[in-house]
Amino acid sequence: MKHTISLDIDELNGTFIRQLKAFFGKKKHGKVTIILEDEADETEYLLQSPANRERLLQSLDNAGKGNFITPDLDQYRKLSADA
Repeated sequence: MKHTISLDIDELNGTFIRQLKAFFGKKKHGKVTIILEDEADETEYLLQSPANRERLLQSLDNAGKGNFITPDLDQYRKLSADA
């Protein structure tokens, strides 16, 4: 069974650890995974700027309509090899 507990970093203290141990009770084995979220993900970051937001949304709209360019990978490889 998995449980998700969200808290601010300043709430991660001795009391929390004791409560977490009590949650497991007398079980000899338990696993706790801690994932720290300290930054917005890339999409959230890029959407913060109105100009970026507009560009990204327009790109998604274009892609949804099939309006995009597919690169010629063979040509790219040839150009890369020549460089």
